[in-house]
Amino acid sequence: MWQAQHSDVLFNPTLEKLTEGNESFGIRKGDPDAMNVFSNWIMVNTSNGWLQERWTYWFTTMDWADQVNLKK
Repeated sequence: MWQAQHSDVLFNPTLEKLTEGNESFGIRKGDPDAMNVFSNWIMVNTSNGWLQERWTYWFTTMDWADQVNLKK
């Protein structure tokens, strides 16, 4: 969507995903508290729909455009 409106700035040679990955955070080995914080945050925000809402907002709409500088 943004790319189509700004094709002079951004070039995408394919409609295929370039990569798909699993993001991560580094935590100390044997730190169950940190592991629980991250795991619970992901679980709660997946089950309540927040992560899907954020993904939809940023990747399928342009509602965010007035919050960032899109100029060259």
